[in-house]
Amino acid sequence: MGPMGHATSAVIDSGEGSGQGSGEAGRIVLVMHTTAYGAEAFIEAARRVGVGVVIASDRCPILDGAWQWPRDSWVIDFFDVAGAADIIARHAGDDRNAGSAAPVRAVLPVGGEVPARVAALASRRLGLPGNDPDAVAVAANKLRLRERCAAARDQGRPLAVPRFLALPFDLAPARVVDRVAAEIGWPCVLKPLLLSASRGVMRADDPASFCERFARLARMLSRPELLEMDPHDSRLILVESFVPGPEVALDGLLFGEVLHPLALFDKPDPLDGPFFEETIYVTPSRLPPARQAEIQAAVLNAARAIGLASGPVHAELRLGAQGGSGAPVVIDLAARPIGGLCSRTLRFEREAGEAPLEELLIRQALGQEVRSLARERAASGVMMLPIPRAGILRGVGGVDQARAVPGIQDLVISARPGEAVVPLPEGASYLGFIFARGESPSSVEAALREAHACLAVDIAPRLATRAG
Repeated sequence: MGPMGHATSAVIDSGEGSGQGSGEAGRIVLVMHTTAYGAEAFIEAARRVGVGVVIASDRCPILDGAWQWPRDSWVIDFFDVAGAADIIARHAGDDRNAGSAAPVRAVLPVGGEVPARVAALASRRLGLPGNDPDAVAVAANKLRLRERCAAARDQGRPLAVPRFLALPFDLAPARVVDRVAAEIGWPCVLKPLLLSASRGVMRADDPASFCERFARLARMLSRPELLEMDPHDSRLILVESFVPGPEVALDGLLFGEVLHPLALFDKPDPLDGPFFEETIYVTPSRLPPARQAEIQAAVLNAARAIGLASGPVHAELRLGAQGGSGAPVVIDLAARPIGGLCSRTLRFEREAGEAPLEELLIRQALGQEVRSLARERAASGVMMLPIPRAGILRGVGGVDQARAVPGIQDLVISARPGEAVVPLPEGASYLGFIFARGESPSSVEAALREAHACLAVDIAPRLATRAG
């Protein structure tokens, strides 16, 4: 997954800045876009752990007066991954050389794949434990992930990999449709290499739909902000065979050759296309234990294939046809935790009360023991609210009624009235999130669906404009 979106607030306040919880315990650096969800949860978790926080973000210094940032946060450019890592390493080194009592002890990403790449590279620059930056870069690139997994499969590692090929987006689709039919077959799935959360992902069932969706994705990838992500791979489209069957998501922590599972999420809504907007995640999974063990083994094999060995992983898998009885196929593998606000679904039991996911991530990065903490016994889930159509959001009605549904823990509308909203596949956000807890996965799923049915989304059409 990796739900898309923007921050629920323009305020990220760490109280007393890096002084809070610093000293001998040191500091952690949170690498994040200004539009990321989840920074507040990491900052609060750092307070509980007793470490200070530095924010490394792509904020605009000119707008600092409108943002409440920690006083020593650092400005980086995510379009220059190596340069961003160098800035973090330089600031951390300057503080160390100046005799700072709060050295940087870990660099953690908040959000998507690019922050994960920057964090891995900065950790390497600082000599801190972490993943090989190349492995993190492979995880962030759908083509390179496929290539590494296919190579590992060909060397005898048990990995199921869809058929795939990469095509330049400026090709005329009619010229390659016969090749796609011969090498991939129908149906197939078209994907950008570098985007996450199902953005730009489309299914094609025949030559006509392939040509239409290839051209549509090419138009999308031609936007300057997407072209700037990578001089070569931004201009490629991955075409792969469609894997039928149910989809699940697994979150875990890597400790070398061991994958410590944190949660396996069922996705009860079918994700068969033509677009792949995710909605409901529910845990614990209702799959048999043996099937869950197969899923965990597939994720670990994929992580080994690309060289990941430390920290969080978030994997998306398809379970094949015949009611989900096929070999698990790793569709995506990210070197980061579950995205958006979805981490709120995960709580872990300890003697002093519950711990959120962010606390486990910080403690693992600091070398502390976390494998003894188990997920709470209650079932939990989240629904990412889909955007039904493009336009200007006027508002969302029925919020109080939805919050009153038994089992609902919270409802967050992250899109703001007056904001332009765009659905998948071109869109990059959700309307918000609904969270639920209950005695069983079925009761959680029912509560999420009932709460969603209470909402009335009011979206006005955007007015057409004329040039000149």
